[in-house]
Amino acid sequence: MRPEYPQSLGSSSGNREDVFKELNKPVPELFRVIYSNVSGTKRNVEEQNLMDFTPGYRLIHITELIKESSNVKNILIDENLYDNEVVIPILGNYSSDYICYYKNNSGEELICSLTNDSGELIVRHNSPGKFFETVCEFYRQEVYFLDSDGLLDYDTDKEYLVGSSINHGCLYWSE
Repeated sequence: MRPEYPQSLGSSSGNREDVFKELNKPVPELFRVIYSNVSGTKRNVEEQNLMDFTPGYRLIHITELIKESSNVKNILIDENLYDNEVVIPILGNYSSDYICYYKNNSGEELICSLTNDSGELIVRHNSPGKFFETVCEFYRQEVYFLDSDGLLDYDTDKEYLVGSSINHGCLYWSE
């Protein structure tokens, strides 16, 4: 759909381990896999048609991961609640809304939405694997498509149908 998009993510950055250490949290395998292959998309990307990993959300650039993680902590309603848990943003938008990796005290690895105005994590996917399975299915079933300006867009009705069929029991898909 966007042949130039993968190249726009850049190659792996040599400083990723330094960034991971600075997070002061255990870094999940998900991040190691992603950032050992690409760097991500910077917030101020010039070519808007290459911004979106999913409609409206960019894959956070490795050099911005510390700052975006700090933003996430500031958004959480009760940030102390999450001190012993791991919350790291994967995707972000210009409104400081995020899709985050979340490992709770029970050891569950979840993917959650966090909006700037709610301050609450809402489970979207019961595992990082379900997150990627869902995104791939959205592309396969053309839930995601290019609009007339060449920007990534999506069919909201189809998104909920496909998303809920893969992510059983997740509140996000039943709202």
